[in-house]
Amino acid sequence: MDACPRGLADHPEALNVTAMDAGATTPTWGIAAAGRKAASLMAACLVFGLLAPATISRFYLFNQDLALLALMALVWLASFLRAAPRQGEVVLSGPAVATIAAVTCVIGYAGHYWLLEGYALTRDEQMALFDAQIFADGRLTWPLPPAWQHDAPLLNTMFMAQVTNPVSWVSGYLPGNAMLRAVIGKIVDPALTGPLLSGIGVAMTWLCARRLWPEEREPAAVACLLVALSGQVQIMGMTAYAMPAHLAFNMVWLWLFLRRRWSSDIAALLVGFVATGLHQPLFHPLFVAPWLALLVWQRDWRRFALYAVPYTAIGLFWLTWPHWQLAAVTGPASTMALGEGELWARVSALLGFSPDRFALMGANMVRFAAWQPVLLLPLGLMGCVAARRDPRAAALVGGLALTALAMFFLMATQGHGFGYRYFHGLIGSAALLAAFGWRALDNHLPQARTVLTRSLVLGTLATIPLQWWFGHSFYGVYAEVDRRIAASKADYVLIGEQDAPFSADLVFNRPDLSNRPVRLLAEYAPHPEALARSLCRPGVTIALPRDGLFQTLNETFRASETSKPSERAKLLTPALQAAGCNVISLD
Repeated sequence: MDACPRGLADHPEALNVTAMDAGATTPTWGIAAAGRKAASLMAACLVFGLLAPATISRFYLFNQDLALLALMALVWLASFLRAAPRQGEVVLSGPAVATIAAVTCVIGYAGHYWLLEGYALTRDEQMALFDAQIFADGRLTWPLPPAWQHDAPLLNTMFMAQVTNPVSWVSGYLPGNAMLRAVIGKIVDPALTGPLLSGIGVAMTWLCARRLWPEEREPAAVACLLVALSGQVQIMGMTAYAMPAHLAFNMVWLWLFLRRRWSSDIAALLVGFVATGLHQPLFHPLFVAPWLALLVWQRDWRRFALYAVPYTAIGLFWLTWPHWQLAAVTGPASTMALGEGELWARVSALLGFSPDRFALMGANMVRFAAWQPVLLLPLGLMGCVAARRDPRAAALVGGLALTALAMFFLMATQGHGFGYRYFHGLIGSAALLAAFGWRALDNHLPQARTVLTRSLVLGTLATIPLQWWFGHSFYGVYAEVDRRIAASKADYVLIGEQDAPFSADLVFNRPDLSNRPVRLLAEYAPHPEALARSLCRPGVTIALPRDGLFQTLNETFRASETSKPSERAKLLTPALQAAGCNVISLD
């Protein structure tokens, strides 16, 4: 059965027999059987995902992910078609891995400007840029001019500390990602931050695999290629999201942990401190927890204490950080924007059970699979089988399971993102699981090597360009509207949250408000006469959008166009002009 003279299409059973891993006591699936299991799993997730409510998750599912899944199915079938066995191992040398990591970095940097047009579309990205500007100036918050303190929500304080009349402002995120951008920005273009971190994530995944299997070279090559050719890794690296940092720091941490030296453990704790504070304090600890549980299982109490005690302190430090931020932005006239009753109501709604969570998580899992190489999920499922006998594989599975469970209850809707971004820091874990699965193929690796090579090449040619197009087309429409707003050269522009889908994200200002026009959220504006008194004086220009400015955004989401921008312009123009403002229309 090792020979396959007529190709795997004629002998599919060649990849469907069981293999015994070193030290295994139970058989594992063949790659074709694993593919069928993966397809069944995705079908189940898709059934749930199709029931998702009308959110951005549903939009992505129908407008991006289904097309990618169809292409992946074709790639899968073509990878088996008349595929002759390949005897030579798939290996990567250190210089080859460095080259792949460098290419990943170049793709991320070029894609940031070429595909995403240098634009930060989401509030997560915008807050990273916002905080990086503050930190680069040597500050931890930026003073807010007294004239704006009472009307701070007008400037869009989404994802900032919920305080009325703040004396300064900074995002509500933990500072790690923005500080990385600030530091790198002192040397090179800060837009290189995500690409550099993506390249590090690729290289460190290879190093982790070499540490797991020092006598084998092929599993490391498989894991490295699966990360490098992930559409999610490539495009998220083009953004200012914290997710590339999560991937890089998790893999650096794991490599240090696997070295089992006290100096490496100390370094891992330092890495863990930064990783926990990248933007939310939950993701890195969920990755680490199963590895610490492994120490308990091994009864390595000294090493467990070495990690557990500092991680407790790390968690307390970063949980305290938002309270420090709150104190830093609070002045004598400040009050909490949310009362205790309203805050508790929001927390209860977040944690409450809803059947929609199953549908949304189904859509998330489909989106994750659709943005990865086609073999990641089948091989990863084979790696999950290895978790029954190898605690290291179990730790990798544990990180994925804990994160999925936490997000199910805390935030089933991921919002924007390429692939499933809450799993981004765990893509290295998934690739290492796939390497476990690869090793389980044992005597049938010659056939699997041909399938691997074909799937990676065909997948790269078929799905990656489409994923790039999705990124370009989505960011491009917002970037074009943003450029038209900036080209107005007005002093102020008034934009409504309901003018178009996610139009509030167009209201992004620099910490020092030096951008022109200063962008204001219409929903927080006072009545026309009061607004005119606060903004207008001779020489001040205010831009008021009309319906046509947002036409492309509404078309992208197939949303019904509203007349709110034009109606607002008609209402505000007389009062603004009477107070001395020059009013221009944006259409």
